[in-house]
Amino acid sequence: MKKLVSLVLVAMLIATLCGSAMAETIVMIGQQLGNVVFLDAEKGMNDAGNDLGITVEWQSPLRAEAELQNEIMLNLISRGDVDGIAISCTTGDALLASINAALDAGIQVVCYDVDSPNSNREYYIGTENYKAGYTSGEYMIDLYKDIDLEKVRVAVLAGIPGADDIEARIRGFQDAIAGTNIEIVYTFACNDNVDEAIEGVEAYSRANGEECDAWFMAGGWPYTVDVTAMPNTNEWKLADPNHKIVTVDIFPETTPAFFEAGVLDVAIGQSFYNMGYQCVETLHKLIAGEEVEADFDETIGAKFINTGVQIATIEDYKEVLGIE
Repeated sequence: MKKLVSLVLVAMLIATLCGSAMAETIVMIGQQLGNVVFLDAEKGMNDAGNDLGITVEWQSPLRAEAELQNEIMLNLISRGDVDGIAISCTTGDALLASINAALDAGIQVVCYDVDSPNSNREYYIGTENYKAGYTSGEYMIDLYKDIDLEKVRVAVLAGIPGADDIEARIRGFQDAIAGTNIEIVYTFACNDNVDEAIEGVEAYSRANGEECDAWFMAGGWPYTVDVTAMPNTNEWKLADPNHKIVTVDIFPETTPAFFEAGVLDVAIGQSFYNMGYQCVETLHKLIAGEEVEADFDETIGAKFINTGVQIATIEDYKEVLGIE
């Protein structure tokens, strides 16, 4: 009888432990509901959750505002059933307090896509944004190496003012073009809003096209829609072979059409799917007390997990993107 009771107790303990493992919950927070940039991140999150057998949730605010992300963070802390959070911060310092509060509450937190470098998070998962911007600058230089212009005037499309990812890309771009005849003459911030991005780029291309030789899109918001959505910019691009466009971000469903139409020269794509998958994988290991292989990056100020980039040009985009 005692032996039977012991076996029952062991079975109950195993069931409890297994139930605890299955109860693990990880939440990923995007910057804004409906932002197509994060669709692949959500897919990667769901795939990782299925592969690891854990509960995952996707939450995002209606608008890309730090205050709304802070509300989500505080709600997750108060729930008491959340083990890990991955957040793409609208602006890093604005999320610092809630990130630290979650960590103090025993919740594992990582940043992805857009970092909060001054917070206590240990890991950043995403793109080397400075390097992406620097590489964009190098491609811009290469595009103009055989073009005899006294000055190459570049307009820049930015996102949320002060956002760490965009600021790093623009800083990288500026460093790359330093000492050349390429200079930034205009910067427009679209607040990570596709409509604002298109309206701003269209307005400048229409009104100031003669004063601009190139665009550097620090984020690919205009390329999430149909190529016909930017008639003024397309007209400006095709009017002069010396007009060039370099963008960060590739969207497999829409970006190829811009290359096909001849209105895009270089696209540097991030892997949002990998961000979603690796956020869940990393948090799962941290929650379990397992080692996470990641080196400390001095420029980022965190242990960095690089999700990689994909570079496509008008000459090789079909090969790079696997288009028949």
